[in-house]
Amino acid sequence: MGLLDGLLGKEEEKPAKAGLPFNITTSLRPVRLNARKDNCLEVLVTVKNVTDAPVMTSVSAEVPKSLGFENVGLTKIKEVRIGELPAHKEKTLSFSVCASFQTAPGNYSVLITVNHHYRDYSHVLNYAKKTVEVRAV
Repeated sequence: MGLLDGLLGKEEEKPAKAGLPFNITTSLRPVRLNARKDNCLEVLVTVKNVTDAPVMTSVSAEVPKSLGFENVGLTKIKEVRIGELPAHKEKTLSFSVCASFQTAPGNYSVLITVNHHYRDYSHVLNYAKKTVEVRAV
């Protein structure tokens, strides 16, 4: 963790469980949204391969009804296919989460799902889910 990471946003790390080939770290830039305004924040998801073999991985994010992935707010689920993540390497993805004029103040949960695939993206070997709390004030 860098010196400025603590100042620029909150960061959480999920330790590797038995059977999972990756660690998941999330952070928010900036820390919160403004309610009842058009603005966005970045949910940064870092996936690190902790095994000695490459892993086929995809990451998806799902936002509640009051938020969206663009200013219009139509898209609620977004998936990024990373492909083969080399051994002991990490990849950072950014999801832009936006509020609108109809977003009320409160806490909102963004569901992050990291999938471990085999053969192709239609076969899921294992997955991990993590929620990130986004605050609108």
